Amino acid sequence: MEKQAILPIEPKHTQSWAKYNLAKCNEKLLFYELLYDLAKIIKEPEYQFGRPAIPLKDMFFSCGLKLYSNYSGRKIMSDLRRAEDAGYISHKPHFNTIKDFLNCPATYDLLLKMLTLSAMPLRKLEDQYSIDSSGFGSYSQERWNKVKWGKRKESFRNYMKGHIIIGTRTNIICGCDITPGNFSDAKQAPAVIYQAGLNFKMKEFSADKAYSSKLIYRILESLKCMPYIPFKYNTKKPDKNSPELWNKMFLIFRDRKDEFMKKYHKRSNIETTFAMIKLRLGEYLKSKNYTAQRNELIMKFICHNICCLIEEIYEHNVQIDFRKMLKCYVEKETPTELKGRSSEEVENEDF
Repeated sequence: MEKQAILPIEPKHTQSWAKYNLAKCNEKLLFYELLYDLAKIIKEPEYQFGRPAIPLKDMFFSCGLKLYSNYSGRKIMSDLRRAEDAGYISHKPHFNTIKDFLNCPATYDLLLKMLTLSAMPLRKLEDQYSIDSSGFGSYSQERWNKVKWGKRKESFRNYMKGHIIIGTRTNIICGCDITPGNFSDAKQAPAVIYQAGLNFKMKEFSADKAYSSKLIYRILESLKCMPYIPFKYNTKKPDKNSPELWNKMFLIFRDRKDEFMKKYHKRSNIETTFAMIKLRLGEYLKSKNYTAQRNELIMKFICHNICCLIEEIYEHNVQIDFRKMLKCYVEKETPTELKGRSSEEVENEDF
């Protein structure tokens, strides 16, 4: 009788529960500290005339605390009073002032920069990245799965879509773009990848078939990054007009599919990231207009990053120094040919 072969047991990730417990027990306390440290690096605009404005760092801290607590503007006032007494903010803003901060178009560029800076302390732990998008609704009676896969496609207009790039080891968000729910993933991805590549060293990159684009391959080739993006069924054979990396990965996908898919499935971590955000911070946006919804969602991503930093402080003894990251921060304008559909073209009254 033939004996059955004993298959090798694949190593499994083991969670250090002692460190995990410490991170969760101290999360709220450390969230205040890290949010305050991140807010301190914001450069204040020069005073010109009139009534002095509330400092931007106070507005950033107050907005972050509001979204982390998942409270309304009025309910967060008592927490902000405690924060003022503890010295985290110099002045407690009115709840309507917090709404005005979210409703300002200039806030978006500031928050994009702060998102990248909040992820940079973990860039030495990351070299494998992934991109995807998911919807966040402004109407609690609808869910993203129902809208995406159901028959009522017009409901896409009630959703904001977050296009994010994450590090697959720590689930940190390295870059994003916020658009209406009906914007194409592949068209928005090139600008997000380009901006993330300025501050993060990418060795491997995974995404689903929606991102199987020659333009995306050209960007990743310029970053010297190996893309693991499955090819669509109607993809033609390699030709001289295609990028060299496109032809190379097509042959690997065709001839060594098991090896390819093993790398590709690291993108599953981005689904975990979206689940973490929606469970911890909510899958619905409380703001009522387009500009405020974009800023609210990116602020949720910043809160998620701070929570990831807290875990890595205990897991890998990571030292957080945002001022040092600010000195290393690279900022460049995205080339016109890489820009997707502009979200700024959308009128507020359409949402």
